[in-house]
Amino acid sequence: MYLVLISILSILYLIYLIIKKEKNLPPGPTDYSIPIFGHLFSLGKHPQETLLKWCQNRQSDIIHCYFGQKLVIVLNNYDLIKQAFLDDNYSARAQPFIFEEHFHGKGLTYADGERWLIHRKFAMNTLKKFGMGKHFLQDTILDELKDIFLSIDKQNEKPLNIKGLLTHGLSNIICGFAFGQRFSHNDQEFHHIVSLIEECFTLGSHDSWITIFPLLRFIPTQSLRGNYKQFSKNFKEIFKFAKKLVENHDENIDETKDYIDEYLKQANIDKKSNKLDSTFDMDQLITSITNLFIGGTETTSTTLRWAFVYMIENPQILKNVQQEIDSYMNNNKQHNLFIHMEDKEYLPYTLATIFEIQRCGNIATLGGSTMHRNLQATTLNGYNIPKDSYIAANFYACHVDERYFPNSDQFDPTRFLTDDHKPIQRPAGFIPFSIGKKSCPGESLANMELFLFFSNFIRQYDFHAVNKNEEINSKIFYHTSLTRAPFDYKLSFRKRF
Repeated sequence: MYLVLISILSILYLIYLIIKKEKNLPPGPTDYSIPIFGHLFSLGKHPQETLLKWCQNRQSDIIHCYFGQKLVIVLNNYDLIKQAFLDDNYSARAQPFIFEEHFHGKGLTYADGERWLIHRKFAMNTLKKFGMGKHFLQDTILDELKDIFLSIDKQNEKPLNIKGLLTHGLSNIICGFAFGQRFSHNDQEFHHIVSLIEECFTLGSHDSWITIFPLLRFIPTQSLRGNYKQFSKNFKEIFKFAKKLVENHDENIDETKDYIDEYLKQANIDKKSNKLDSTFDMDQLITSITNLFIGGTETTSTTLRWAFVYMIENPQILKNVQQEIDSYMNNNKQHNLFIHMEDKEYLPYTLATIFEIQRCGNIATLGGSTMHRNLQATTLNGYNIPKDSYIAANFYACHVDERYFPNSDQFDPTRFLTDDHKPIQRPAGFIPFSIGKKSCPGESLANMELFLFFSNFIRQYDFHAVNKNEEINSKIFYHTSLTRAPFDYKLSFRKRF
């Protein structure tokens, strides 16, 4: 009886899908879509690579597929991504359940409409006021580097996993901007919060089962429920930590010194003017702070961990970077131990190497905040795009596109240099921070951190991996979740002078 009922329901569901099927969609993958599950079983461990293969098989830079029953339009070409992401119709964020449940459409990452416009502008202005181009932010970054170097020196060349030190230091930089305070490397509570952030980036993804089928969160079996319970627990603790710092902040401010001060100042202005539609409420503040805290920590940390992997794999390039830095510093900065931002223009090969690390590291995946959603039905490249489709920009495909990066499988910083060894403008296909209005608001800060961390690490230390040589292999030594990140590894550091 039950078998007959299930068969009838399945047939009716298939008929419904056939009737409902959208016309003139971009081509789909050669893999079959399974009823209810879509193409989830075919995505594999690294969806961005699978999607690129599907596009290549179809000889199309735009395809469609299904995450469960959610239609996903995949863009594997820079021109298509630019065309879509510069169009306000594609400006909405995809709202997968696991993020909507915690952010509730607030903050800087998953907000939409007027709220997003207001707080994006506020965040950018505040970043400029307290961060971008300011010497004190550079001093904050270098202070964190000094603490990290002290911790490394205490190891006396014993192997260590650099991940924790990097994440803690970068989190502290965000804390300085957001909260006006930093936390000691011995602060156990802060260390715990940082570890939760690290863990979240391995637990969550747009294509995870719980995101596609929210009811699975009620299933007691972890194999079906997935990482939802732990992911949710981590987020709640991170929010609680941010809320405590906000509540402990002094509201009686004469001069603003951080993001919270500036936010509370604007909230008071709205309150005094009886602005009934003000969005400067406490939930928005806590969610925005959490977005900054999470987004500004793990992504830069992951890029720097890729940096060590590529330098270990390419010792001649590492030697070239060290020679450029040593030559410049010895001739111009004899008494200055640290490289500063004003030195960047004199270190073109070093800067080109950072660009190539970003290109090859390809940390932005479909699991981060890269998926968009179109507000109205439209067409793109001659195909129909139904309203509220998920728009997935495959940045990985852009960064291995031979049209922009010949011999893209090779690690070659000179692709960013002219013949006279000066940096060129970044090729159009190079978009590590996305493009358009919803590109990463912290791009300038991240670039500042990457330059100061990378150049000073390379100047201060020689290093080698403790893992077996065959394990440190950038082609296979990584996993994909909210970011594309290398597996954990240990390094031994030795002072160069």
